[in-house]
Amino acid sequence: MVTVELRLVFLKLGEIDTLKEQFQAEAFIQARWSEPTLKGTDIDSFEPSKFWNPLLYVDNSVGDLKNDTWHKVVYDGIDTPMIYEMRKIKGVFLENLELNDFPVDVQDLSITISTTRTVNEVFLTADTDQLSAINTHAFIDQQEWRLHEHVETSTKLLSSPFTPSQNQHPAFSATCRAARRPGYFYWNVYFLIFFITAMAFTTFSVTYNLPQNRLQLSFTLLLTAVTFKWVVVRCLPTISYLTTLDKYVLLSMVMLCVVCGWHAIIAICPTNVAPRWDNIAFITLAVIYTLFHLIFFFWMYFVTYRRRRIMKRKDREYMKDRLEHLSTFGNQLGDESNKYVSSAATTVVRKTTTTSKSEHRSSNSSEDAHRRHSVEPNHQVLVNKYAFDQSLSRTSMRPPTSIVNPLSNRQYNNNYTGQQVLLTSGDIEAMTMKQFQMGSLGC
Repeated sequence: MVTVELRLVFLKLGEIDTLKEQFQAEAFIQARWSEPTLKGTDIDSFEPSKFWNPLLYVDNSVGDLKNDTWHKVVYDGIDTPMIYEMRKIKGVFLENLELNDFPVDVQDLSITISTTRTVNEVFLTADTDQLSAINTHAFIDQQEWRLHEHVETSTKLLSSPFTPSQNQHPAFSATCRAARRPGYFYWNVYFLIFFITAMAFTTFSVTYNLPQNRLQLSFTLLLTAVTFKWVVVRCLPTISYLTTLDKYVLLSMVMLCVVCGWHAIIAICPTNVAPRWDNIAFITLAVIYTLFHLIFFFWMYFVTYRRRRIMKRKDREYMKDRLEHLSTFGNQLGDESNKYVSSAATTVVRKTTTTSKSEHRSSNSSEDAHRRHSVEPNHQVLVNKYAFDQSLSRTSMRPPTSIVNPLSNRQYNNNYTGQQVLLTSGDIEAMTMKQFQMGSLGC
C-alpha cells in the first residue's frame, strides 16, 4: 500500500447556487508519494506514465472540469525520491446544502478527491507538512456570503457501483465554510412579516358588532403573508423540512389565523359580555405575540447562531495551527546548512559543495550571480525563500512535466560554490499561488 499525501488550496470561489445546490470553484491540488525505484536512476529521463500513479480524480464535479496536471520529482540524493503531482482544476461542484438555519446558515463547500484504486493499493491522507488553505479575497459572491478562514480535511471510503461491494476506494475531502449574510432577509422578509402581523391587532379598533369588516381586513393581511411565503420558497430548493425563516413566517400566519378566528367568534357572543371578552382577547393575543418574539430571539441566538460561533472558534484554532507551522518553518531555516529539514518545511532540493579558504572571497559574488538567474522555466535550479521574491517577478513556471535534479546541472556547479540551495514546501505554495492568481485571468 502506498501512502499519498494530499493538500488542496481553494484559489477562487465563484457563485454559490442555493437553489441548484452547487458552487463554482478554482483550486490547486498537490499530491505526493515516495518512489523508491527512482533512487539512483537518471531523474532527467523521468516519465510519469512509466511509474506508479494513484489515478486521482475529482468525485463531486458537475459537467466538464478544466484540469491542468504536471509532475515534479524531488530528490536530494540521500532520501527516497518524492513524486509531486500538481494540478489546477476549475469547474462546478455538487454540494448538499443544509438549510435548517436559513438565512443564518453556514454551508460546507467540499471538493472530494478519490481514486480508481482500492483501499488495498493506496492510502489517502492529509499533507503532514502543509495545511490546506483558502484564498478568502478571491470570492465573487461576497455580497451574499462570507468565507471563513479555516479548511478542514477528512478521509472516507467510497463504493463504486460498477465493482463488487468489497472493493472500496479511499477518498479525501477538503472543506471550506461560507456563512450567509442574512441582512437581506432581515429587512425584506422578517420585518415585513412582523409589520403585517402587527397590523392584525389594529382590526380590534373596528367595533365588535361589525365582524364582516374585521374579517375582511384580517383575510387581506393573511393573503399578503401567504404571498411573502411563496417568495421565500423560490429562493430555496425543494426540501422536506422547515428552515428558521419558514418557522417564523408560519407562526406569524398562525397568529393571523387566530385573530381571524376570534373575529368570527365574537360575532356570536352575547352582547352584554362581548366588549369585555374582546378587550381580554386583545390583551392576551398581544402578550402572546410579544412572548413569541422574545422566545424566538433567544432561540435564534442560542441555537441557530451556535454554528457560526463554532466556525469562528475553528478559525482561531486554524490560524493558531498555521502560526505554529510557520514558526516551525522559521526555526528550521535557522538550522545548520548541511542539515536536511524533514518536518513542517520539508527540504526538497539540496546542493552542498565544499570550498577552500582561497575561494571564499569569490563565493559571495558567485552567489549573487546565481540568485539572479536561479529560477528558470525548466525548474533546473530552484532557490530558497530569500531570493524567491526577487526572481519570481522575472520568471514563470511551465505547467507540463518538470524535473528537479541539482546533481546534474553543470552550469549550476560552475557558477555556485560553497552555498546550499534549499527549496522548501512553503516556497512551492507561494510560487503556485502567485502563478495561479496571474494565470486565472486567462482561464
